[in-house]
Amino acid sequence: MGDKRDDLDDLLASARDAETPSDALIARVLADAASVQEDLQAPAPAPASRRGWGAWLSGIGGWRGAGGLVAATATGLMVGVYAPDSVDALLDGALTDYGVIASDELVSGWGALLDLEDG
Repeated sequence: MGDKRDDLDDLLASARDAETPSDALIARVLADAASVQEDLQAPAPAPASRRGWGAWLSGIGGWRGAGGLVAATATGLMVGVYAPDSVDALLDGALTDYGVIASDELVSGWGALLDLEDG
């Protein structure tokens, strides 16, 4: 471990003994930095303001975000309507085993609303 520390000490000592850059070099570096800063400080064009649906779409990620939102909404609705039996069957009864589903009819009265047949 002592060798690495000695190497570091030697490196830092050689850096202390190095010549300082000339005034001409420093002036060129500072002039270059000033020109780069001027280019960066140029005002950027203002984005077009959107109103209504355009602002809403840009807020959720554009048309791709809207498509994802519609897909997630439709999936959530279908899982909510068909979830107890279908999803539990797909998961081999895992929802029932964990106690998530206590009965097959989660909301009484929904069966009559969804059933189109009389009788």
